[in-house]
Amino acid sequence: MDPADAFVNLYDGLRGVSGDTLSDWSADGRVRDVEDMVRVEVRTTGFLSEAWLSGHPDERKRFGVLLGLDLALLDANADTCHPGDRALDYLQVRLEMNGRLNDETGGILVPRRTFPLRPNADPESLDDFVHLLRIPPYVSVNLQLSRVAAVRDLPRSPLKIAQLPFLAESADLRWEPDRPDGGFYTVAPESARLGDRVARALDVLDESGAVLAILPEGCLDDSVLERWREQLRATPRPEGSSLTWLLLGTGPVTSVGPPPASNRPPNRAVLVHRNGWVEPMLTQDKMSGFCFTVDKQEEYEIELGGVKRDERISHDSLITVLESRSGRFAVQVCEDFTRPERHQHVIAVGATHLLVPVLAAPMWKKGWQAAAGQTLTVHLGAKAAVSNGLAITRFYREKQDGENGPYEIDNPATTLLTVAGPSDRPAEYLTTDDVVKEYQNPDANWQKALDDALTPRVADW
Repeated sequence: MDPADAFVNLYDGLRGVSGDTLSDWSADGRVRDVEDMVRVEVRTTGFLSEAWLSGHPDERKRFGVLLGLDLALLDANADTCHPGDRALDYLQVRLEMNGRLNDETGGILVPRRTFPLRPNADPESLDDFVHLLRIPPYVSVNLQLSRVAAVRDLPRSPLKIAQLPFLAESADLRWEPDRPDGGFYTVAPESARLGDRVARALDVLDESGAVLAILPEGCLDDSVLERWREQLRATPRPEGSSLTWLLLGTGPVTSVGPPPASNRPPNRAVLVHRNGWVEPMLTQDKMSGFCFTVDKQEEYEIELGGVKRDERISHDSLITVLESRSGRFAVQVCEDFTRPERHQHVIAVGATHLLVPVLAAPMWKKGWQAAAGQTLTVHLGAKAAVSNGLAITRFYREKQDGENGPYEIDNPATTLLTVAGPSDRPAEYLTTDDVVKEYQNPDANWQKALDDALTPRVADW
């Protein structure tokens, strides 16, 4: 019997059993005996004997079989296999070729690469007892999970990332309302202005020492994307550069990725390889549009007629994920990062790293980006890197008390915000102060806007 398919069937059958009952069963010596025998058998033979599941065994025994399969299938993952145990090498090949361990069952079974970062040690559900991740069919139907070939992959963690604002001022964006009395708006880059920056942007990213670059929302369209591709192909990666992946931002891109299902433009993120291969590594559409309320228009100083408008974008439900040796990478664009229903998707696929391009006011540790990142870090164990431009504002005002009374100073805006928790289960509940770091350009006050926008903010992630 195929051990991965057997795991899926057992998991689905036991999914509704309470964590309390499973805890009681796991302490039962008979369950542990079954677990040990199944683990040894599957590691030795590569298969599960049908005798274990014949005659309709009770749930307690099936739980023991599941636990044994869970431990045995660690050998199906090159990162966790036991040296010398080769019986499950065929499942390693299946995982590499198909992106999943299971074969004839629905949904996806993959190694779990992250765990919640809560201090609680008491198991609450079946997922707290196993090392594999079961992605159910209703999620996997909208999931594109691709394994990265070694030649295109990142080095192993920890990763050094470089965030580039790229957008320097409000004139870099084109805002268009659809009608005077309200309805929708669209935003796109001023291609001619941004296209001329690509060569310099690539140079500073190559010099940054980072392996992964991330640009913000709103700085990409088909024209700017083509300029990037031309520059990548024409400029071999210089000796000493570690730059491997570039998230080029987002915008109304249709030349790569799935065709829109309607006449609405996508707000699409595009991740490419430094070597300039034609096909992108990943594309991801924004799923939830922003609502530009009247108050937000005034705050951002954006002229959209002084009436509430929704962002006019296509709403594609496809989730694209890259399986790398460094982690399981996904992208969420701005508003998606705030939505609980979108969090469910990245939790279900077990993402370890989230790239989050945004178009927003200055970020800070108590802002919505930090709160969303802290939630995902606690509930999933994922890391996040949030990238903002300078099109809304380069500085934020801070009040200070002086000898002659209060006064205000201009501080450089945070354009990179990283979220990461500890490697082990924490002893206390994690707060935003524990997991969130802010990165600004310390030279921003002395630089011109364009120089500021083309200065990388570098972080170990």
